[in-house]
Amino acid sequence: MSGDRQKAPDAADARGLEELLEVLRVSDQRELYERGIEQEQAAGRPVAVLVNALADLPGVTGLEALRASRRVVELLTAARWHLMRQAREEGSSWSQVGAALGMSRQAAYDFYRRKLDQHDESAAPDQADAVRSRAALDETSSD
Repeated sequence: MSGDRQKAPDAADARGLEELLEVLRVSDQRELYERGIEQEQAAGRPVAVLVNALADLPGVTGLEALRASRRVVELLTAARWHLMRQAREEGSSWSQVGAALGMSRQAAYDFYRRKLDQHDESAAPDQADAVRSRAALDETSSD
């Protein structure tokens, strides 16, 4: 029955995109310093500057960075969906949308359709927004 339990809120879910990207930047910087320390020690060179720089960075665990990465992907995926709708409303074909995303026309259409279905299943969708999103799904624009 563990699948029935509500997922506990994650601190990453409450963070904005800028803060999430900062977590990822710090994680990458920490890894870079750690790798540099190992290489410099192996070469017999002093590492005090790198050790101090690493100590000055905020502590970010791999798990925190992974959570931040997940949330960034969620935010960007949501933005992609809305930008696809915007492009369609401006008259772009599914072929053009797919090309802009580096995927086929059908893959772009399927992605949009899946996100629209998920949006429809969410609590109390905005009726005007749903109609607008469905209209963008229309395949009749020239391809």
